[in-house]
Amino acid sequence: MQRLLKFTLDLFAPTAPVISRHPDSTQQTNINGQLIDYRLLRSRRRTMIFSVSAEGLAVRAPYGMPMHTVEQAVQEKGRWIVRKLGGMQERQARVDASRINWLEAPKLDFLGQQVHVIVASNESCTRLQPSNGLNDMPSLLLALPAHANGKKIRDTTQDWLKEQATVLYTERLNHFAEQLGVTWETLHLSNANTRWGSAKADGSIRLHWRLIQFSPDVIDYVVVHELSHLHELNHSHRFWAIVASVFPDYLDLEKKLKLAVLPPWE
Repeated sequence: MQRLLKFTLDLFAPTAPVISRHPDSTQQTNINGQLIDYRLLRSRRRTMIFSVSAEGLAVRAPYGMPMHTVEQAVQEKGRWIVRKLGGMQERQARVDASRINWLEAPKLDFLGQQVHVIVASNESCTRLQPSNGLNDMPSLLLALPAHANGKKIRDTTQDWLKEQATVLYTERLNHFAEQLGVTWETLHLSNANTRWGSAKADGSIRLHWRLIQFSPDVIDYVVVHELSHLHELNHSHRFWAIVASVFPDYLDLEKKLKLAVLPPWE
């Protein structure tokens, strides 16, 4: 009778909530009562790799490693996994809350300061209007018809931001290249998903156009970071010493970049 009662209670017991579902999940695990769907990938590596992204948890394990060994490793890494997933979900919630409605005079960051984006049909060209007082903020006046749709407002705003980025990045590259004793050749604006900038040995520099939304010190740090790669195409101690020669507090600036949440550009 007791066994029957236990079976009945187990049958109708509430299912543990799934706190994370990877879109390409192949496995599920239970960590402290929390179900996590994750993607398991096999590779020629000899060790396991755990990675947490906006999609969820991915585990890369060697070919031939038994599933019970994989599961044991996942359990041992459980606290780290739950903490990382929680942080990623919190970040995604902030991203979702920041989505832009282009038809409602949105606020955007420009050089670390918020500006209103306003359709101004009486303007002959798009321009930034400074604030008028302590409680006011600058306005980006878009030279568009009053009936402009959201896509046109977004694209015009993006074009203006890219123009400002090209001018500012060029000026800062010239400034810091002289200080670091390097020569850069070309600048390209990037739209990469995971990198704010990159550099090649031929002197070509790529900087994300949305960096223009950050404060000037953060922009300068990324510029110095990429120019430093013209000395060291790696992240060795020598490389970081070059960065630190200009920005001793570069770790604080790195943290700003990592913690920043920019609204999806859609």
